[in-house]
Amino acid sequence: MKGSMKTMIKSKLKLAAKITLIALIAVMLATVVYVMICNLRGKVASIGGYSVMKVVTGSMEPSIHVDDYILIKKTDVSDLKVGDVITFLSDDPQIKDQPNSHRITKINDDGTFTVKGDANPVEDVYTVRPDRIIGRYVRKMYLFRFIGSFASSRKLLMILFILPTVCICIYESRTLIKIIRGTDEQDEEEDENSGDSKLTAEEKKEKLIREAIEKEKEKLRQQENDKQGESEVVESESGKDNET
Repeated sequence: MKGSMKTMIKSKLKLAAKITLIALIAVMLATVVYVMICNLRGKVASIGGYSVMKVVTGSMEPSIHVDDYILIKKTDVSDLKVGDVITFLSDDPQIKDQPNSHRITKINDDGTFTVKGDANPVEDVYTVRPDRIIGRYVRKMYLFRFIGSFASSRKLLMILFILPTVCICIYESRTLIKIIRGTDEQDEEEDENSGDSKLTAEEKKEKLIREAIEKEKEKLRQQENDKQGESEVVESESGKDNET
């Protein structure tokens, strides 16, 4: 009963682990797709106070490169300081309302921020208003850059052929391991049930002789016990006759 209960609990835990893993993978895939679609449309993907944006210019070289994906955290404007890299919606007519990431060089008295790209020789002409700030740069997102670079034929080939092949090999190797383990367990069981099969002819002969001797000894012991029991019965009966 206890063994069946443990087995049932273990199977339920395995099922729950599989469901959790599938759910996590689904969430990750949905997040990746959402981020990629937003960036293709020139928008910033926002999830739970964080945003992911693709860099399309080299104004922040060498700190941030073209085609890098960066993680941006929504931050209170009062916490920003000189040296922070912020992402904002630009007021520059050439890139009006487009997301841009530059470093703060000055906090002005009117609450606006003067910014500059690390690769640019001068500061931006247009200051950044607090309500236009998306957030502060946190770090690069290398996974998204890797996924975004799948347009290259070499990596597309890897996705279409190499990765499925690797997955198939892993699956087949797991199946092979299970078969080998099952064979080993079967061999062990057969060895336990038929250990005599490995004995030589001489050993088998000696074993049969020993078994026959043991049977004869057991037979003689039984006969002696029977005789002893008969003699005790006779003695008891003679004792009764003497008493009468």
